[in-house]
Amino acid sequence: MPRRLLPAALLVAIACAVAIAIALRGEVRGPSERGTGTTTAAAALLQSAGGPGGSSVVTLRRWRYRPDPDDHGRRDGWASGDWRGQHVLVPHSPNAGAISGAPGRRAYAGGVGWFARSVDAPVAGRYAIALESAHHRATVFVDGRPVREHVGAYEPFAARTHLARGRHTIAVRVDWRDPKRQAAEGWARGWFNYGGLNRPVTLTRLGRSELGALTLRTRLLGGGRASVDVSVRVRNRGASRPLHLRGVLRHDDTTIPLDFGVAGVPSGTSRAVRAVATIDEPALWSPDDPERYDLRIDDPGEATLQRKVGLREISWGADGLRLNGEPLVLRGAALPPDARGHGDALTPADEERIVADLRALGANATRSQMPLSQSMLERLDAAGILVWQVVGPWEPAGRWRAETPSQIARARDRALRTVEDQQAHAAIVAWTLGNEVSGEGQPGERAYIAQTARRLHEIDPTRPVAVDLWGSRLTRSGGPPFSELDAIGMTDYVGWYDEPDRDAAGQAAVTEERLTRLRGLFPGKPLVIAELGAAGSDLSAPEAFGGRRFQADLLARRIRSLRADRRLSGTLVWSLRDYALRPDFRGGSVLRSRPDLKLRPGLNEKGLYDFDGRAKPALEAVRQAFAGSR
Repeated sequence: MPRRLLPAALLVAIACAVAIAIALRGEVRGPSERGTGTTTAAAALLQSAGGPGGSSVVTLRRWRYRPDPDDHGRRDGWASGDWRGQHVLVPHSPNAGAISGAPGRRAYAGGVGWFARSVDAPVAGRYAIALESAHHRATVFVDGRPVREHVGAYEPFAARTHLARGRHTIAVRVDWRDPKRQAAEGWARGWFNYGGLNRPVTLTRLGRSELGALTLRTRLLGGGRASVDVSVRVRNRGASRPLHLRGVLRHDDTTIPLDFGVAGVPSGTSRAVRAVATIDEPALWSPDDPERYDLRIDDPGEATLQRKVGLREISWGADGLRLNGEPLVLRGAALPPDARGHGDALTPADEERIVADLRALGANATRSQMPLSQSMLERLDAAGILVWQVVGPWEPAGRWRAETPSQIARARDRALRTVEDQQAHAAIVAWTLGNEVSGEGQPGERAYIAQTARRLHEIDPTRPVAVDLWGSRLTRSGGPPFSELDAIGMTDYVGWYDEPDRDAAGQAAVTEERLTRLRGLFPGKPLVIAELGAAGSDLSAPEAFGGRRFQADLLARRIRSLRADRRLSGTLVWSLRDYALRPDFRGGSVLRSRPDLKLRPGLNEKGLYDFDGRAKPALEAVRQAFAGSR
């Protein structure tokens, strides 16, 4: 029987994918380490392969790391990557060991370090080295030549460069010194100053077109039908020509074609294209049943985008939040960016453990004060756990540093980049623009909230835009910029920072007075308790203020009290786990009323699990309190 010949385009795509996979088997081989590589084909995740100009995406896990305590690496030629170092797996934070005492102070002050590895380009062409997070200042070198600089953390960026066929060396210099300077420049963080390559790094061969900025909007039509609006941004890297994207949604035996039409995209530009489909009896995503569809979009022969997506509709109003037309009440605990020994460079096992811990709590939601990784969001999508997502700069309670027009614009753009990167995830339930905003907010903060909220309503009208207010210092006007918002979060530390000497009834009355004020100011907006917390340390007697039984009793009592308020759209505990803050942290402002309080140095001990991942009594107390929730 004669053999059928595969199309030439497919043969080239397969050859490129195989060549990159083979080239990356020696994951840690550098120019001076030719014989030390090990096969890692299983770790090289080939996510898509297009035609001759298509793209193969490979995760670069194995690197060499070398500290540069005197910051002489540039002068000494380390950008070439031709040096020996410690073999590490990325994500990797070099200072995720000590968190207190003199070693912790040195680690928190930060340092400079270099990562390097070799790759083989199977064909000459343009490639993208994508870094999902590097804290804090990063410079990417290819064969000793700088190709990209970046400042920040938890923000994806890419170094695009032309590679000749053959072997090349990638080196990344990371500088995370001086957290006070970082904060002054708008990069404050309420957790430890972990440096390094904190999230995955990938290598992609670029074709004549690129696909990104995926959005997915679901609208229930009634009669068991839904309208799904899919948008994707296509960049034309080749000659001006019409591009005809095709797509498909699949779930079990159901296939829904997506026709994006013909897009005229001039060379060197990009534009968003849309496809709209009506689905009969859709499999809707929810915390109880997180169904997902396989989405594939092709620019045939040039680029492919593949994702798992959930179809669901979020709505809101005076009656609260709704998911797929049903009342939605959030219950869960916040995610600190920390795992002992790894810091914020979470491994897949760390992420799986976090999701398991949320499930053990009975959570249907969590809160994050920083943009989450794509892999973490993927796990939350799959688990049916919603995210109250803070975007833009994080600041401590009552603080805001961006005041000039250019600073405000940069803050706004940070928030919008996060939204563009994450909005296809079903788990994200709301975008919130501030952490513990005090009173009417700072002048620059008010401008940032108003500008960003207006833009978000254009970019993503499918989710509420919120802000988290400081519970003990609430706005008294409810006017601009809060009038631009769809929902309001409030922190509630009654019984810990606030009114610790009142009895249970008195504490409940304080919170009720605050919620009543907010309802009067924002009658048509859902209210969520975005932080509810108290520390629980084994350094204090269990029943004493700050002890573990004290924490369990306070949280359970406060949740039961809030649960009785049927107008409240959710309660989120701070936090799921204890986490490293800074070496001099001893509990914060609570020490003013409790100067003899004993907590573990350097740790925020408000977690339901301790820093080693062991459950505290508060876990079961909160689980039972949530179990009686609506």
